[in-house]
Amino acid sequence: MNEFLKRAMELNDSILADRHYLHQNAEVGMELPVTTKYVLDRLTAMGIEAKELCKSGVVGLIKGKKPGKVYLLRADMDALPMGEDNCLPCKSLNANAHNCGHDMHTAMLLAAAQMLKEKEDELEGTVKLMFQPAEETFEGSKAMIEAGVLENPHVDVASAMHVMLDWNAPSYGCRAGFMTSSCDGFKITVHGKGCHGAMPELGIDPINVGIHIYQAFQNLVARESGSKETVCLTMGQFSAGSTPNIIPAEAVLQGTLRTYNQALREKLVKRMHEICDAAAAMFGAQVDYEVLSDVPSCYTNPEVLSELRGYVDELEIPCGSDQYMVTPSDDVAFISEKVPMAYLMLGAKVEGNPYPHHNPKVLFDEKAMPYGAAIHAQCAFNWLKNHSDK
Repeated sequence: MNEFLKRAMELNDSILADRHYLHQNAEVGMELPVTTKYVLDRLTAMGIEAKELCKSGVVGLIKGKKPGKVYLLRADMDALPMGEDNCLPCKSLNANAHNCGHDMHTAMLLAAAQMLKEKEDELEGTVKLMFQPAEETFEGSKAMIEAGVLENPHVDVASAMHVMLDWNAPSYGCRAGFMTSSCDGFKITVHGKGCHGAMPELGIDPINVGIHIYQAFQNLVARESGSKETVCLTMGQFSAGSTPNIIPAEAVLQGTLRTYNQALREKLVKRMHEICDAAAAMFGAQVDYEVLSDVPSCYTNPEVLSELRGYVDELEIPCGSDQYMVTPSDDVAFISEKVPMAYLMLGAKVEGNPYPHHNPKVLFDEKAMPYGAAIHAQCAFNWLKNHSDK
């Protein structure tokens, strides 16, 4: 058995303990005081140099005894502001829940950190550990980049991992090129003129304006996007008024645009702004467009992925698909814009549990975690060894 996988299996009880503590103490966004302290304490206990680089963003450094390049391993730590519906013994003790598996990501990276620290005499270069807050709100990656996570020392290459539910453990999925979709979240506020419903000519109906905007947005997908493109434009909120005989003064629409094609993304966002401006002019209303998120598609560098897949093959973990794409987004995409990166998906399906991520009933197979930890350590250690300055 591969030495990292063997050691990860030996650390399984520790991995489970980390996951269970984090699961019970789920925190959201940039406010992760308990999670941050726990991760810092665990890294310090391993003898790893660690600090809070920005609010709730932890960085650890494992410096090999031999010179070399810098490899960044990233895990997200935040949960979701929702409950969970299960019988887990480690069920959350508060109103938040790890229904996306980030507690597992953190536990796996902690185990990888321990294994790499144990091998620092042989490590040729430096492993930088990135424990990120606020992935769900798309704030954490940018905050850590701005705080210097990619510098001091400068990062040469990076990898990240996410549990997924298409395959059982052990397994993984990947894809060279764009793998996660971009995410352009938006809020549109239509300011009309309220009036009595019996005299609509005295007002400006924001509901009518909003309907025209909604329909025009759908035609961006149906008539202005290539037939072979993957585009998802969803409106999740349309709110206006509170009584049947009054035309309200305001309507609010919120939604999200997802695609893998950067040029198409830029075109559609431009057209969305144009539609809002045109609708305002057509009906005499004021339409405000607020950007809620602007996350690019995560790009997996083909050369990095090809090399890392060779290392994963040594762990004898099967690949479920090498053309794996997901429409949800991940703000690690900002890292992929800065340095060569590979993004892997780790199989953690629980038989008989058909629920997806972000569902209160979702379950993840904990047997996946030693494999994920071994992948982290195996890839970082061997990439540094094969790219050393010797």
